Amino acid sequence: MTTDIESKTTMTIPARTSESLWFKLAWIAVPALIIALALGVVTPYWMRQIFLITLLALLVSGLNLSFGWAGELNLGLPAMYAAGAYASGYLYINVVNDTILGLLVGAVVSVIVGVIAGIPGLRLGGWALGISSFFLVLLIPPILQLIPKDLLGGYDGLIGIPRPAVFGIDAGREGLLVVAVLITTVWLLLYRNLVLSRIGSALLILQHGDALAPSLGLSPYRLKLTVYAIAAVPVGFAGALFAHLDSFVGAESFTFVLAISALAAAVLAGLRSIYAVIIGAAVVHFMTMYSADFVQFGELAFGLFLVAGGLLLGGGVSALFVKWRRRLFSTTADSGDVRVVEGLHPIELPALDGKPLAVRSVTKTFSGVTALNDVSFTAQPGQITALIGPNGSGKTTMLNMINGFYRATAGTITLGEGELTGLSGSQVALRGVARTFQTPAIPQEMTTLDVVAAGRIASHPTSAISTMLRLPRFRRERARDERVAAELLAALGLAERAHDPAASLALGTRRMTELARALAAEPALILLDEIASGLDHNEVRELSSVLIAAREAGATILLVEHNFTLVRNLADHVVVLADGELLLEGSPADIEESPEFLRRFLGDGAGVSGTTVDVASSRGRAEEGQDDE
Repeated sequence: MTTDIESKTTMTIPARTSESLWFKLAWIAVPALIIALALGVVTPYWMRQIFLITLLALLVSGLNLSFGWAGELNLGLPAMYAAGAYASGYLYINVVNDTILGLLVGAVVSVIVGVIAGIPGLRLGGWALGISSFFLVLLIPPILQLIPKDLLGGYDGLIGIPRPAVFGIDAGREGLLVVAVLITTVWLLLYRNLVLSRIGSALLILQHGDALAPSLGLSPYRLKLTVYAIAAVPVGFAGALFAHLDSFVGAESFTFVLAISALAAAVLAGLRSIYAVIIGAAVVHFMTMYSADFVQFGELAFGLFLVAGGLLLGGGVSALFVKWRRRLFSTTADSGDVRVVEGLHPIELPALDGKPLAVRSVTKTFSGVTALNDVSFTAQPGQITALIGPNGSGKTTMLNMINGFYRATAGTITLGEGELTGLSGSQVALRGVARTFQTPAIPQEMTTLDVVAAGRIASHPTSAISTMLRLPRFRRERARDERVAAELLAALGLAERAHDPAASLALGTRRMTELARALAAEPALILLDEIASGLDHNEVRELSSVLIAAREAGATILLVEHNFTLVRNLADHVVVLADGELLLEGSPADIEESPEFLRRFLGDGAGVSGTTVDVASSRGRAEEGQDDE
């Protein structure tokens, strides 16, 4: 089923600004130039410095992924680094001396150590993970003492690691540097593909707050653990390469100072930077080296430099690069690249498979205070059910119960034939429940198009591997995401805002963007929490048209709204809550003529109800109802 709604004009969605061919060629040219210079010009001393910078850049990229994108501070990098170095070193000495195989072993062992350490810390999140991962670094020497000395050398270190070899061919120091530069280049490309994708959008959503991610079907814990594991991969690569550097691996190389250096480089580069991690790593590496020239003031000079750099650079080197790029390159797309959404006069909304919502005898108490008491009602597909009542009557609490944010003290909630009671927020969303919030939940650093497309992340998933390698499945889903989001933005009159930062839009526009995101999920049930608040008259008319279209497309809509005039014009069924209990339910006309309703919202409860009633059309009935009393 499709339904038509009015639109002002046919609209176009500007295409994304694509990367130039020169920028893509830089992925080949820059590492090739570094390798050529390293092998043909620089001395062995500078070859070593370049090698160490690549290792630190790998560590910084892993820290950026876990901290800058997933929002979890991982101070246990030295432990994962050590695990990769010792595992690959043991491989080189006792099994086979192959650097490529060592890279794989180092990555796998680093991931295992990181996940084992991260599982308990990620449950608590925040500083709990930082502290627990910090203690992991302190455990490195004791753990090495417990392992038999003939395996890893104990605290004395793993000695006698052979020269690097690739597929049985002696690579030497020069070959090791080539491998390091190539691995760093490939990893940064994979890292870029991961964060500049729907997974990157999911990570930005994750940092917006506790409610938004589950409402979109995203499990914060699962997503963080996945990213935490991926972030350990470059750390393991660095460990496997480090094992060849001096043919020796010792515990003194994996101290807390290494974690602080990586964190400093991440701050200088920008916590969500990609290419700038090389610059951050190089600056910190050389500052660490040359700060020793200040003798006893070396650490002070290093610390002052980092503080000054952090304050002056703001978002790091990457932020400066973005500003420079915006000034240098035009963001206007060529006419041939503009995406045109045809047939938007009139606009068609796709069919929505709405399911009946049944709330049965639901009670919710908070520390002995009853917020909802034995409430029952239903919402049917193809209808708008309005949930109204005074402030504090339990309307938003009811939405949070349906949404899985709260657990019912008693009663059941079902959608279609499936029960929602007891499910988590992300599980409820995956059953087909989408919602908007009283305060629009719009993450920073996302365009309007990306915000709307985020409604499809959980319902149409793609794997991290497919995303990083840009496999066909990822490309198909990305194209569908952009097409669906573009059509919905056009339907809501937001086509020209497609590539604007969504968080900077006006309040009313952000509300419409949230509605588009909810529709993008193709939901069975849409929960709207004061969706009309902050909209002007024209925006309310446009909103009404979209909601009517969604209703006629088959959606089940539950609308919490204080404006009874809007409710009367839109709703098919009205549920009235008061003091956490069901007061009335029926058609808008029946509710409007109820003496109890009029007394609550125009009589004794006037001014505190929080619900706006059309006084002109209802004053006479209110007075009549009071006379009857």
